[in-house]
Amino acid sequence: MVVTIIGIIAAIAAPRVSSATSQSGAGALKATLTNIRSSIDIYYAEHGRFPGYDPSSGSPDNTQFVNQLTLYSDAAGRTNTNLSAAYAFGPYLRAPFPKNPANKLGTVHVKPLLSSPDPADGSVGWVAVLSTGDFGVSASDVQLETVGIVNPSERLEVRSK
Repeated sequence: MVVTIIGIIAAIAAPRVSSATSQSGAGALKATLTNIRSSIDIYYAEHGRFPGYDPSSGSPDNTQFVNQLTLYSDAAGRTNTNLSAAYAFGPYLRAPFPKNPANKLGTVHVKPLLSSPDPADGSVGWVAVLSTGDFGVSASDVQLETVGIVNPSERLEVRSK
């Protein structure tokens, strides 16, 4: 009798625990996106351009995107680990760069235009569009479902600004 009652309680509680875990993953992903997008906006306000360009060549650079948000920078976007008169901007995010909760990757793929090709879903953590400041998650539908994002409109929300 006791075993049966424990079994019934476990059957009722297990889906609720699973649902709460999924909802917390989706919440963590959305909160991370909000923080990164806000940091990009602040960087733009202070530098007049979005992060992710190599200051010496002007070309898109994945590492520069991360460095420009997590280190101190000068007006041109060059970065340094120490605050000084020359490197007076930032950091906009604490290092290390946040990981995507859906695939556990903290890597960023930068692309110059929204129409530029995307990396394979889930091969990097994030995708940044340098011409518009858009920032979203790079994850397959299966990876998004593991954190509780199953609705197509929610997927669009986390994939673009």
